[in-house]
Amino acid sequence: MNLDINRIKNAKGFTLIELMIVVAILGILAAIAIPALTKYMRRAKTSEARTQLAKIFDSTSAYFNEEHVDRGATNVIGSGAGVTASAPHRCPYLVATPGAGTTTPTPPITFNCNAGPGGRCVPFAGAAGGAGYYPITFWTDNTVWNGLNFQQEQGHYFHYQFVYSNNVSDGFGQCQFSASAFGDLDDDGIFSTYERSGAADSSGVNGAAGLFIENDVE
Repeated sequence: MNLDINRIKNAKGFTLIELMIVVAILGILAAIAIPALTKYMRRAKTSEARTQLAKIFDSTSAYFNEEHVDRGATNVIGSGAGVTASAPHRCPYLVATPGAGTTTPTPPITFNCNAGPGGRCVPFAGAAGGAGYYPITFWTDNTVWNGLNFQQEQGHYFHYQFVYSNNVSDGFGQCQFSASAFGDLDDDGIFSTYERSGAADSSGVNGAAGLFIENDVE
């Protein structure tokens, strides 16, 4: 019995100073690890932009290479059978601005994706689904997105924009274009920007060597 009492008396634990040192070390590790983890999580979200911009670029190339002829492009033989100038190869365009224009960001850049489930924008058809939800008609009612056969059907982090210029409407046709993705990944009002540009004519479709990136993870 006395042996057990002596063993208890001689047992040593952590002193207050030692505990404070351990807590301080844990605090330092947390201060380093948490920002690094947060940045890693934001970087993982940017894979969406890279994937979707690749799809838009490929869709633009496919659209340009496919022939698109305007309605009523030919005259009757009795009138000389002339052919109205209409390039069969162009970028998809808005009816009001065929030579140059933009879709503007979709959904609107003022729409806060962070308010949606999981910090995502969510397109919906029919009745509104709550914060972060927006009408899918932003995609389906746009001739450019329809021409590219591109839209977001599930929750997403980025806003997308397509800009076209020098969209020549006679001869073979040609155009220049850029596809952009904008994302406020941490709801601080600062946007990450990813952009892929290209140009197309009778020689083929030429793309930029890589993505233009600004504020990659803010």
